[in-house]
Amino acid sequence: MKQEKTKFCVVDAGNTRVKVIDFENGEVLSQVFISIEEKEKIKSIISSKKEVTSILSSVLNEEMRNWIADLLQPNVVLSNQTPLPIRIDTYRTPQTLGADRIANAVAANHYSKTTNSLVIDIGTCIKFDFVQEGKFIGGSISPGYGMRLKAMHEFTGGLPLLELEEQSQLIGDSTKNAMMSGVLNGIQAEIEGFINQYNQQYQPLTIFLTGGDLKRFDKELKNSIFADDYLTVKGLYLILKHNV
Repeated sequence: MKQEKTKFCVVDAGNTRVKVIDFENGEVLSQVFISIEEKEKIKSIISSKKEVTSILSSVLNEEMRNWIADLLQPNVVLSNQTPLPIRIDTYRTPQTLGADRIANAVAANHYSKTTNSLVIDIGTCIKFDFVQEGKFIGGSISPGYGMRLKAMHEFTGGLPLLELEEQSQLIGDSTKNAMMSGVLNGIQAEIEGFINQYNQQYQPLTIFLTGGDLKRFDKELKNSIFADDYLTVKGLYLILKHNV
């Protein structure tokens, strides 16, 4: 009898970096994050995973996605046509549903102990994705921290381009501090407001927090909110297992 493979590789190619996560027996074994600009390093590491059972998820343009796929030769390239352990045909435009949102929904559905699951992904964009009884229902997308700061600079004549800071006062006593207050406190109020609305309308509800800017959201986590840096890649792992 052929022995089942226990080692799997997840490659998640985002807008700013490529994550290469090795799983063994369902647990994260190792991880490497590579800047999207480091083409030679991407080539070296991705090529070494060619013989491992793998999945590729990418939000990059077609040329870059195909370049990584040729290096990796993955068993699964995630798309809206990939067989999934959840349904996404309940979403009106599944053909435009991002790979990261699909993966988050799969992970939330798998790990949730309730019929309603909400994922809050705080990254380049802030995404809310809602799953109900194994069906992806939908959610919301808005600009993230960096995008808001950049937009204020590019679409006005006098506002500076700021680097994101860790904390902000409520009342900005300078133009810089006022911009930072608007972004940091505005996003926090947005997230808290959405959470309150979901909690009012959908019970019981399990909420998951993930994304590159997860740590910037300093709301005191309650028992019903689970923070997981690996939620997206865990979802990709579950999709890979579902297919192989």
